[in-house]
Amino acid sequence: MSKITKLIAIIAVTLGVAGGVITTTNPVTASASTKFRYYKNVKNQTYKIKTKKADIYSNGKLKIKSIFWLGAFGDKGEYVLVTYASHVTQNGKKAVYYKFKNASGFTGWVRSSALKKAKAPKSVTNMLKKVKAHKAQL
Repeated sequence: MSKITKLIAIIAVTLGVAGGVITTTNPVTASASTKFRYYKNVKNQTYKIKTKKADIYSNGKLKIKSIFWLGAFGDKGEYVLVTYASHVTQNGKKAVYYKFKNASGFTGWVRSSALKKAKAPKSVTNMLKKVKAHKAQL
């Protein structure tokens, strides 16, 4: 074999292996089809966390999911302050996500079914309003 033929064979094998690796390592995303509809301002209300492992998103359009779950760290039953609602359509069904802030200032967006409306003592409500907010970690 000549040097050019060997070089072409090596390049063809390299591209074939690289193409096989690229096609097998691409993740398959089976996410829900989500379409943002509108935001709604909600009067500051206190809610209790009623579920464990509720997904938290960093914005109301549900584009970026946080690495944390609401309720996963033993905070089920604690109070959160809800300020906004994001209305979306997921796989053809309407859903509402609330922007919340907890006592440590952690903020994010969680599905409304993960929270239950509750009347908190005034001291808790005032504390939730005064806590400095910081965004969900991604």
